[in-house]
Amino acid sequence: MNASFANKVVLVTGASRGIGRGVALAFAREGARLVLAARSDDRLAEVEKEVRDLGAEALSVPTDVTSPDAVAALVDEAMTRFGRIDVLVNNAGIGKVGGVESAGFEDDVRQTLQASLFGMIHVTQRVLPILRRQGSGAIVTMSSVMGRKAFARFGSYAIVMHAVSAFSDSLRQEVADSDIRVSVIHPALTATDLLREAEEAEMPPPFRHMTPLSPDDVARAVVMAVRRGRRRVVVPRTANMLLLGEALSPRIGDSIATALTLRPIAGLLGMSRGRTYHETIATRASA
Repeated sequence: MNASFANKVVLVTGASRGIGRGVALAFAREGARLVLAARSDDRLAEVEKEVRDLGAEALSVPTDVTSPDAVAALVDEAMTRFGRIDVLVNNAGIGKVGGVESAGFEDDVRQTLQASLFGMIHVTQRVLPILRRQGSGAIVTMSSVMGRKAFARFGSYAIVMHAVSAFSDSLRQEVADSDIRVSVIHPALTATDLLREAEEAEMPPPFRHMTPLSPDDVARAVVMAVRRGRRRVVVPRTANMLLLGEALSPRIGDSIATALTLRPIAGLLGMSRGRTYHETIATRASA
């Protein structure tokens, strides 16, 4: 175990699986004490055991972040147990696939807003006064590459991820006069359960042959962002080309997004190296 975050208290939402689990274990290896929040009691207990097996302290609190009362109870339990919170990682959220013309699009936006944006706001508003009293801390918000560039058939998710990015940018400036650091993470497609229920043909076209990042790749980026005070991290770095093109011109951004639907081009950029998202998820489930 490293000790660069020794005795720091790290609260992770959405900690029962995927990126949240990876983040919890990564900070545990750094010597941190973990507060784990998620809706699934059983999976949360499994992650707590994994954290303890790494020699780190852990407190798991089953929490629905869309409930302000549940979030208040989470933060109260964390403070009762540890007396402080040093790092907040806002990771809880969902994603829906479907075109703008689909009957369920508006409901998809509403559900994603509640889970991925308003849940994050609830937790941040509870934790931020604690960080201000302490005079230091870090807040990490989990957005997506689609928090800067939307893809077809993933509009509901992109709308919310853009909002998450804006929230992070605004918050960072509001706390600029303190020693509270704010980071936003923009991962590309990652091998989590976010899109498990989507048929391969329903996926945004560039995603259909992409090789996803592992949750551990993203977890390492989170730890690095907190350690170095990085304001914005894009994973993998090659995805910055897409975001730069979008910043220069929507026409360029759209052209790059279209080019990524071609497997040879995605492969040239290191974003299609073998197994697709669904192949990766299926292999992991059978392991």
